[in-house]
Amino acid sequence: MNAERSPNRDVIVVGASMGGIEALSNLANKLPADLPAAVLVVQHIAETSPALLSAILDRKGPLPAVTAEDRMPLERGRIYVAPPGRHMLVGKGGTIRVVFGPRENRARPAIDPLFRTAAVHCRSQVIGVILTGLLSDGAAGLYAVARCGGVAIVQAPDDAPSPEMPRRALERVPEAVTPTLAELAPLLGRLAREPAPPPPEIPETLETEVRLTERAMRNDDWFKVPGRPTNFTCPECMGAIQELDESGQRRYRCRVGHAYSAEDLLGEKGSAVEDTLWVALQTLEERAEMLASMARDDRVRGRSHSAAGYEERARETATHAERLRELLRSLPV
Repeated sequence: MNAERSPNRDVIVVGASMGGIEALSNLANKLPADLPAAVLVVQHIAETSPALLSAILDRKGPLPAVTAEDRMPLERGRIYVAPPGRHMLVGKGGTIRVVFGPRENRARPAIDPLFRTAAVHCRSQVIGVILTGLLSDGAAGLYAVARCGGVAIVQAPDDAPSPEMPRRALERVPEAVTPTLAELAPLLGRLAREPAPPPPEIPETLETEVRLTERAMRNDDWFKVPGRPTNFTCPECMGAIQELDESGQRRYRCRVGHAYSAEDLLGEKGSAVEDTLWVALQTLEERAEMLASMARDDRVRGRSHSAAGYEERARETATHAERLRELLRSLPV
């Protein structure tokens, strides 16, 4: 499935998160049986979950659905689902790549890698669809689809159970079409039969990022990332982070390849702060308990002076722990 052999919009990439299984089931049920396009789906799911989504979608609609495997050929009229714990990419020459790459936007599988690779390798043949979900995975990928001549579609936020991901995508691609879920399947059926227009030139920075995604961000590729150094460290690996600016929208990548939107990086930093405070609280409470135990031992042995010192230090430590607990209670949810 490439530009020479297929003049139509025959690659549909779909991303979903919170509320996505129900939305995807609804979509699969209504897709036309003669859809002349391959459908590739990323649903955010725990990495330890069983790969059940393809079986669910296979039962729901007329198109056969399978869990994607590496090097599997793309075929029209089929649904391919990213497996848990792996990114699904569109490779060169009409194939699927399934890779164990770094998480992007705190997810693996993530939506952005699929959309980005589809945009570069299939260009104006791509239809990108963002459904219900939280945070902003998929926004940068949908922007890549639009930059390469593809069609950008976002579920109407008012129609989505979790509207944050659609809203973030629309902030990034305000010209995207915004159907309700009920309108989506007929729209995809029509678009898949339209000729793909001549694609624009692919931005060099996007080609570079796709190449790095496919190569799992080897260290010798780090200096090819089109970004600026920052003072931030990656929440997952503590490596250096570079800032990428796409028309005023900031994204972040570390040396290993973990990638974040600004919102997701902020969320990870917030989680790291909370985790650190809980560890500090546990350490303080354990220290207070140890000091109190040492004070009791010295009292038994008649060492009243040293026991009093341990007791004072235990009280001070317990006070610090209680103040830290109050701080944790006041953190925003």
